[in-house]
Amino acid sequence: MKRYPCTAPILTVAAAFGLLGGPARAGLEEGVAAYEAGNLQLAAREFRTAAEKGDADCQYNLALMHEHGIGLAKDEKQALDWYRKSAAQGNANAQFNLGVLYENGRGTAVDFPQAIQWYRKAAAQGDALAIGNLGMLYLRGDGVKVDKVAGLALLMRSAALDPSPANHAKQNIAKTRGLTAEMITAAQALVSEFAKSENLLVPLDQYFENAATMAEDGAK
Repeated sequence: MKRYPCTAPILTVAAAFGLLGGPARAGLEEGVAAYEAGNLQLAAREFRTAAEKGDADCQYNLALMHEHGIGLAKDEKQALDWYRKSAAQGNANAQFNLGVLYENGRGTAVDFPQAIQWYRKAAAQGDALAIGNLGMLYLRGDGVKVDKVAGLALLMRSAALDPSPANHAKQNIAKTRGLTAEMITAAQALVSEFAKSENLLVPLDQYFENAATMAEDGAK
């Protein structure tokens, strides 16, 4: 089963949270303009100036440039630091990318608990790739107990939210072995609960709580 190697793309002005206003937002606008014009060094400078003033979107873009060596020397430790700053302010793209780095040990040691924490935060905001990556952790049992129902349900929800080629959820579902008809039915029921909730983590955690209770009752 394949890990997601991808990260969320550069954040443009149109995709940024909120309305432009003030020096930090101007930094985003100018940085994106430079990036789109191919002046990567200027883009990096604009993003850095605003990032140092606390702009979460510019922190994210600067991290992305460090991660992939776009107009800057590739430096995954710097990327991790800037993603963390942006993620702490609620940027779902940064939360997802931070989870990817922790899961794969890039810029840091492999840390599944950290990966899970940041995937969950992004998943709570509806980030489809984070939901899919979280599902893969449950299918593989990386940092968590293997739970194929939860893993499959998360992948199914991810595929429904983002059917684009960048999302490998459907392929990973097809590659998953050992699924029973009972598991598939239970996963489909959980997906229905996901769709009803504004925060996917609420029905997910309720599912785990119910499963733990049933296991305890069965052990008596």
